[in-house]
Amino acid sequence: MTENKLHKLYKLFAYFLIAVSLILILTPIDNLSVQDKFGIALVMNIGFHMFYHLISIVPLKQLNWVKDNSTVQYLAFKGIMVMSYFIPIACILASVIIIKESFSNQEYYKLTVLLVFSGVILGAFKLNLKLKSWRKNALQHRI
Repeated sequence: MTENKLHKLYKLFAYFLIAVSLILILTPIDNLSVQDKFGIALVMNIGFHMFYHLISIVPLKQLNWVKDNSTVQYLAFKGIMVMSYFIPIACILASVIIIKESFSNQEYYKLTVLLVFSGVILGAFKLNLKLKSWRKNALQHRI
């Protein structure tokens, strides 16, 4: 997957998130007030975008910060690379648990958290792509 395709997927999820937010706000839910629905929609949208950008940007900034020490930089690179693989796996496992609990308690509005997880997963994929290109650039500078 390229960074361009990933950005298009991000935009698609963002539009889908807006549609789900509007449906959530306009749909009557027994035990939720309008303020609660707006709160859920706001947290869902902010969480999606915030996690996408934070996960895809901050670790690389940290990696560039330790440029001077090659041993620490190598360990940091490996740790961040492992993190970029662990995050989607953890989100998928958490999603299964949330789906199970939402259906068992019949609180379907809690499924909106899954949309935030999609931002986390997309951010981890973008981080992984950037790490691979960062590694190529780092190897080219050594030569």
